[in-house]
Amino acid sequence: MSKLIGRVLATERNPTTMDMFYFLTNSDFKLHAFDIVKVEHVDKSFTFGVIENISHITDAQSFLTNFISSDFGDVDIEASTLRVGMNYAEAKLSFNDKNLYIPVHNNAKVYLASGDEITFALVFCPNQFE
Repeated sequence: MSKLIGRVLATERNPTTMDMFYFLTNSDFKLHAFDIVKVEHVDKSFTFGVIENISHITDAQSFLTNFISSDFGDVDIEASTLRVGMNYAEAKLSFNDKNLYIPVHNNAKVYLASGDEITFALVFCPNQFE
């Protein structure tokens, strides 16, 4: 079985679509651009996606917030305010094993695709990766 690495995120400003989705992952997990993931989807299908971007976000409203909380840019001090942060990735949808191309749902499980699953996705959908 593939390794569970995250959950799909869908917000009012950043919904999932028929061709892309976001997902959260552990901040320490080593994920790379162009990794292939699979997502549990409707009708017991799996949707595969290719990582296009990985981001880290905190609860700071702006860079200025971080600048002020680090004693106005003093890089030698430990910040007195601990920021809540998380990593999330953006993936481009490439293939669904039951030909269901509707948006993946919020909180759906995201797995790192195995070698066999990557081969399966490439064989059945070769034009998506050219």
